[in-house]
Amino acid sequence: MSSHGRTRRITRTAALVAAAAIAAPAGLLAAAGNASAAAPTCRTDQLKASWTDKGTAKSGAPTGEQETAVVELKNSGSETCTLKGQPGVSLTEGRNSETLRNSSDKPEPKPVSLDPGKSTTFTLVFLSEKDEPRQGFTPKTAVVTPPGNKDTVDLPWKWGPVTKQESATHPGNWVGPVGASVDVSSGKEAGKSGPGKVDCGSGRHGLSVRAVTTHGKGACPTAHKVADAYGKALDAKKKPPVTVTVNGAAWKCDEKQGKVNPYQECVSTKERGEKVQLLS
Repeated sequence: MSSHGRTRRITRTAALVAAAAIAAPAGLLAAAGNASAAAPTCRTDQLKASWTDKGTAKSGAPTGEQETAVVELKNSGSETCTLKGQPGVSLTEGRNSETLRNSSDKPEPKPVSLDPGKSTTFTLVFLSEKDEPRQGFTPKTAVVTPPGNKDTVDLPWKWGPVTKQESATHPGNWVGPVGASVDVSSGKEAGKSGPGKVDCGSGRHGLSVRAVTTHGKGACPTAHKVADAYGKALDAKKKPPVTVTVNGAAWKCDEKQGKVNPYQECVSTKERGEKVQLLS
């Protein structure tokens, strides 16, 4: 190769290196600009919290079932901000309190960007207490800590008595992340399992056995044992309420009045919120 050709190649290589050296700082500056433009976390003092009518819970109407209550968080500030993850929620009444656990963080919660005046929601799922006052309490306030904050905002609780679940292995009271979709008809976060009603087939005397449970179909064997033990107690002329013991755990059974027909219900005294129902 001639010296003239080598000179042209060296010159072209030097030009490429120089261009890369110029482009690299520009890229870094662009990245830094994007980072600086990212909206900050929404502060508690710029959020307005309120209940919506999108949940299943009704004011002052305990059902004994799992219900949902939906909270709206509105950006009342003048700048765009973001929220990501689960809020902290504690239900309080004097010395009584119930801290709602977070739902599963899988899939990973997505950030929600809120322009001024815009809002997002999150959902509280809770067991409405109807028949066992000792297992529940009636909160006065829902104390909400927005994600990424330490300051709280209070909402007056208007959904009636709540079954305490803090000691439960699979609690029926929990809170979902902001912006997540929740199936309000069953109290389940979209795409994940959770507490609900499970039909377990026919049991003693042809009665249908149903579990109200956090364990899915896995609760059915225990539900049938509870139903069988209760049936034997009734066959022995025992009158409700009757307490039966299954697998070392006590269940309190009694007759309930449904919307149309009466039914039998056994409530676990070990794991609150777990129930077995016998229907004709």
